[in-house]
Amino acid sequence: MRILHTSDWHLGSRLGSYDRSDELFKQVEYICQIASQHADVLLVAGDVFVRKSPELTKRLARILAPYVHQGLHIILVPGNHDDREHFRMMKALLTLKRSESDRVHIVETREFFCINDVQFAVIPYPTRELLEPYCSEETGTTRRNVSLSSAYADLIRSVTDKIVESQKPTVFVAHITVAGVTTPSEKEISYNEDLRIGREDLPKADNLAYIALGHIHQQQQIEYPIPCWYSGNIERLDMGERKDTKGVLLVDVPEYGPATVTTWEQKESLKLDATSFYDIQISSTEIETLTEQYPDIDRAVVRIQVECEPTDDAIVIRRHITEICQRCIDVVLIGEGGFSAATAGVPATPRDYLTTVIDYLGDRYANDADLPELKSRASQLLREMENEITED
Repeated sequence: MRILHTSDWHLGSRLGSYDRSDELFKQVEYICQIASQHADVLLVAGDVFVRKSPELTKRLARILAPYVHQGLHIILVPGNHDDREHFRMMKALLTLKRSESDRVHIVETREFFCINDVQFAVIPYPTRELLEPYCSEETGTTRRNVSLSSAYADLIRSVTDKIVESQKPTVFVAHITVAGVTTPSEKEISYNEDLRIGREDLPKADNLAYIALGHIHQQQQIEYPIPCWYSGNIERLDMGERKDTKGVLLVDVPEYGPATVTTWEQKESLKLDATSFYDIQISSTEIETLTEQYPDIDRAVVRIQVECEPTDDAIVIRRHITEICQRCIDVVLIGEGGFSAATAGVPATPRDYLTTVIDYLGDRYANDADLPELKSRASQLLREMENEITED
């Protein structure tokens, strides 16, 4: 059997005011084409969506249905961003003939199923209900996540027992952080941020051929006796991923023994044409050269810092940059210039600071589930500072 392993589609993502839907669905279309040509199974290991939207679900169903009709098996696993009720809509929307229904697996909880004599053991990103039988009650973010992570490891051990019992070649699928693995920004996820398991908690069995993981956005192999990979996500979602190459994995599962994994470095067609993200530092005299230096800047996501001359007008510079970079998420003007006649010498008000900070947080952390809380705390802090200044 051959599997196309992908994850973290994040359908519904936005970056500030920019809707990423068209870019993401374009990647999904391409991935489906690769799968139909080269694989028996399309496996999406979590975070199919990032927001609840019937229109997004319908759009995905319209893309997937023809490939299912052609014989492709599809496995969709819920991740931490997927709303479970919304996720279940896929079953209703992928209306198929009875002979085709067994080709679509919309995972809801821990599940085992076989496709062409290969067993799939799947654990989605854990909910409290899933971990309840294995969990002790703890308070505090870090202690609670340690407790839940321990419960998740116990759950994996129970799954491992069933893998051994089946004796069929097995693919284990999970959406989770493995300790020691880093994010695209080279930051290791800790217990106070998320659930995670140790490498020693991953399943081991003679009939286990491959471990397919989702959650980390950077494609990478985990050093382990059994082939174990994060496929990475399918598009650059923020500046932290600007240097990442995106791709999918082809996994050949034999009747006996470990799987063979092919990456985009070995097969060019597995590489995805991801949107460019540029973090640019230039002088105001170089603005006209942007299109020469970055030929795709009109469709790239750009953050730019401009060193200004004393005579530069901030409004003119900003307008010029946004005309060239239509998806510019941040413009910072520094130096002696960069102030228009209308604003020169006028101090920023506390409300100006608040608006600037909130707008920045919205752009920088657009896809972060904690953004509303972050905005709320930032607003509260700035208001407290404003009150202190007023009192003084």
